[in-house]
Amino acid sequence: MNKYLIGALVANKATLGFHWIYDSTYLEELSKKQSLLFQKQSKKHYDCAKPSYFVYPNGNYTTQGMMLIWLYKSMINNHLFTKSDYENLIYQHFKPGGLYKGYIESYGKKLVFDRLSSELNIQTTTKALMDDHLVGFVPYLVTKELGLGIDKAWELASIFTENEEYKTFYLMFDFILENIHTTSKKDLFEQAIFYSPIRYQKVLNEAIQIRDTKLFINQHAGIACHLPQSIPLIFHMLYHGESYEQVINWNAKIGGASSDRGLLLGAILSQVSPVPSDWLNKISIIK
Repeated sequence: MNKYLIGALVANKATLGFHWIYDSTYLEELSKKQSLLFQKQSKKHYDCAKPSYFVYPNGNYTTQGMMLIWLYKSMINNHLFTKSDYENLIYQHFKPGGLYKGYIESYGKKLVFDRLSSELNIQTTTKALMDDHLVGFVPYLVTKELGLGIDKAWELASIFTENEEYKTFYLMFDFILENIHTTSKKDLFEQAIFYSPIRYQKVLNEAIQIRDTKLFINQHAGIACHLPQSIPLIFHMLYHGESYEQVINWNAKIGGASSDRGLLLGAILSQVSPVPSDWLNKISIIK
């Protein structure tokens, strides 16, 4: 897990204490009094900060962080792991009485509902799979760690979505990771925009040009997990950030889907900036 996933999981856990608090002003003021990193979720903070969603009081990682671990452990010795295998893996964890005892997001509930409906032969209206959460990058990070291609990542991600913009974003992040050591940051990110979905290219240019993060979020992005909000913000933070430690602290203060953003931020930043050694000691290394 040392290439990408350790950096991803450290960042995911680091910001879990305030994940899904959407009150950036509250978090900014609180950060002046205490560290926001590696904290246990406190209902007091979630009651004070609005809007907020208090769902991980006893967790180590978000649902997406746990899915990354499950998928990695399933694929490390089985590179032939299929879309059907992935669907079964998620179902076995999320189904009623399943292996996972924690919060289940909408895409997971829909998968369970569809699977149970099929097993019970209940007729339901078929809807297109169009989820647009960052969960679509879980297979990307795992297959990147294992040296597999983006076609495998997209095969697995398609259990939740038919939106092929994910695959285009995989190409963009591949370009960044493959050239991150040889190209200046300015040139790297300007060139990476070419590989992004066409409808995102203008906003990704703004992510580079606008240095004021609050202004950029208000005008061009957001702090939720949906792609139109999260990917432009991640791109902005990668471009304007200075180090792994600085960006993960910054990410915590922004709030919203901070831990899920952290998976991508941590995986990429760890390629060019060391993860603090005392942070590494705060997570359990998954063999």
